[in-house]
Amino acid sequence: MLLSYFTLGYNFLEGLVSVLAGILAQSTALLGFGFDSFVESLSGGVMVWRFRKQTWASKEEEMRTERKAVHFAAVTFFVLGAYVLFESGKKLFTKEAAAPSLFGIIIAIVSLLVMPLLFWAKYRTGKSLESRSLVADSRQTLACMFLSAALPLAYG
Repeated sequence: MLLSYFTLGYNFLEGLVSVLAGILAQSTALLGFGFDSFVESLSGGVMVWRFRKQTWASKEEEMRTERKAVHFAAVTFFVLGAYVLFESGKKLFTKEAAAPSLFGIIIAIVSLLVMPLLFWAKYRTGKSLESRSLVADSRQTLACMFLSAALPLAYG
């Protein structure tokens, strides 16, 4: 449960800082990264909902909640994929070059330090709890880690 709260809080804060830095630096790469963080927060929120219900639910209700959480996690993955596809296509079509930003580089470095640890903790916990939804959420964290790695590469 703490992993889910941390994911929710960290990604919301990362998104807020990225969007504000993107506005200040006039960087669409940072804005996109911030919006991606909000999608990851949504996935974290689903996990908070899923594990909060577990404390009082029957085994049957818990299984039903797990199935819904897996579905919601899949939806957030598709939202993330659609957003990345849209932004990438737009950048290719408009031939927009990314402008380097100190804020962007700092945010990406912090994310590259946090995301692998968070991915591994969520994946390991999801496997031990036999929670497909938490394993799916960990994979979204992994995807966000790759986007964090791509942010500085966009400046190269």
